[in-house]
Amino acid sequence: MLQFSSRKYVGPRDQAKIQEIINDFIELNTIKMKAFSFSRYLFVVLLASSMVACGGSDGGSSSEPVQPARPAKPVTLPLAEIRILVVGQSIASNCNEYSYGPITNVYQVSKSGAILPASDPFEWADCGKGTVWMPLGKMLLDAGIARKVVFMPIGVGGTKVEDWQSGGLAFNKLNQAIDLVKKQGIAFDLAFWYQGSANAGDSQAAYRSKLTGVLDYISNRMDIERWLIAVHSRCNGVYDRNVEAAQVDVGNMLSSRRFPGANNNALGDEYRTDRCHLNHAGQEIMAAAWVESIRSSFK
Repeated sequence: MLQFSSRKYVGPRDQAKIQEIINDFIELNTIKMKAFSFSRYLFVVLLASSMVACGGSDGGSSSEPVQPARPAKPVTLPLAEIRILVVGQSIASNCNEYSYGPITNVYQVSKSGAILPASDPFEWADCGKGTVWMPLGKMLLDAGIARKVVFMPIGVGGTKVEDWQSGGLAFNKLNQAIDLVKKQGIAFDLAFWYQGSANAGDSQAAYRSKLTGVLDYISNRMDIERWLIAVHSRCNGVYDRNVEAAQVDVGNMLSSRRFPGANNNALGDEYRTDRCHLNHAGQEIMAAAWVESIRSSFK
């Protein structure tokens, strides 16, 4: 059974209940995502073919060069260290209910660029509460995936995908992070895209185009081995299927080293504090979902 280290005592019964919920969630979510991904397969192939014929999509940044396609490097577990960049909105930041204390061998990239012991709230991300990243770090260690985990969450609350493009609300912060990472020579094994609900109302094609543009921009400036694209378009009673479909599409661009991330849409309001951000149980469940996404991307 997974054991969670935090500032608040979680009793054995609570641990068992959370573990049971996590197991059920992962099993159900895996089945749903396989079915959904298959239904999207032909669309992705046809859309990719049409984009090649038309010269591709500018993604909001037509000057971005196209990176040569190559397969992701094979992974032998356990990794001595795994470094994870997190880009997104408040769900990816310190805006969730429960704040975790330090956990041995879980670190963060600080504002100065130093690798320091992590705890909630993370230095680069918005808000002052809790994250999914501390329990994820613990689970990665316990699962034998890595011996040391380093996070760099740079989330900005309320941001749309276009806010991470030139002139956008988060663009300056993104480039500050890029400059620091380059200066320190930091490479990332994984980068998570964890955003989407703020773009409710976008068409599938529009969101997909903007997202691929942002990912291309970041990938051309940071050393990132794999992207994991979360499904997140459910918040405050709004559930946008077009944004969800676009995220699944981008998460299946395997030749671009982009893989499916955790499915935040699968969590009901009972795992949220305000019909959007995560409560303690929701944080644990999403951390476990990210573990499964990471495992799958390494296969």
